[in-house]
Amino acid sequence: MVPLVRALYVSETSRCSETATYATELNGSWVIGSVPQGGYTLGQVVEACTRFQLETVHKDPIHVTAHFLRATNVGPAEVRVSVQKIGKNFTNLSADLAQGGHIRLTSHLIFGDLTPVPDGISRSLAAPSPYARRLPLLNHPSVAVRDRMRHTWRFHSLLSWSMDHSILARNAMRSQTRADTEIIGGGGAEWGAWCELTRTEDEIKPSSIPFFGDMFLNLPSLLPDSEPASHGTLDCWFPTVTMTVEFKARIPSSQDYASRTVGLYSESRFLTDPHGRHNAHVEVWTAPSAMGQGKLEAGWRDKQYCIAVVDQMALTLPMDLNHRQGSRNKVVTKL
Repeated sequence: MVPLVRALYVSETSRCSETATYATELNGSWVIGSVPQGGYTLGQVVEACTRFQLETVHKDPIHVTAHFLRATNVGPAEVRVSVQKIGKNFTNLSADLAQGGHIRLTSHLIFGDLTPVPDGISRSLAAPSPYARRLPLLNHPSVAVRDRMRHTWRFHSLLSWSMDHSILARNAMRSQTRADTEIIGGGGAEWGAWCELTRTEDEIKPSSIPFFGDMFLNLPSLLPDSEPASHGTLDCWFPTVTMTVEFKARIPSSQDYASRTVGLYSESRFLTDPHGRHNAHVEVWTAPSAMGQGKLEAGWRDKQYCIAVVDQMALTLPMDLNHRQGSRNKVVTKL
């Protein structure tokens, strides 16, 4: 089993002033069923583009929009990067991930500089402002108890999580948000967890963020048995069709934050036919410590900040389709 930081490795094979090609390997350690996890696949593109921008003034990924055109396979792949525009504040890139002669994922990325502006009027909302978004998880990671993941996720030995059961309780039929039928808006379901890379040699970097943004329980899985749309979800695959990632800040390097742990919060509001199409909005937060470590200190929640927000459209499909797609046009691995 290969740690995420190694599974995201890319190598440059050709380059000119405004284009480059990178070779990579979609590793079998990071699959759901038989198909590489969508966020992990997009992470390969972010890694290649980050390498492409390394010697420029716009080193930080700011925003990514991706469309998943075909299922990917475990094995070698190629990322093709092209410059679309270089401006004063942002560089716009396009990037495709190809396998077996087909483009599997196409994307548009914006790079810039996430260095905070030291002087002038602050254009940020942060604690103690009452308008600032605060960490939505209720419990400190020091008291986290590890929960089981879906059996189709093959990276159990590389990743662990502890779900926030106070958030999950809001999805129950007896909760206040369900009991009052006169509430305007509402609906959908919430989920939250501390999520941690278990290998000590692993680390979180910008190209890891799409993977974490794709780590949540999908809306059909959060519904009670009383909802017909929940039936059979244990044998379902929830492939990503589109994904956007907005990087809010750099990943912390200070020892005040965990290097392999993030907080995740998701909300999903809509589930529709055909194909059980549903949305998900995921927030990726810093963590004050690793799971089961650290200590509860006053004001710890206000010190955490959101690294990125991730939105996606996903489908609800049979898992046997996943296995068929994962073996179709299978590419020969280098390993």
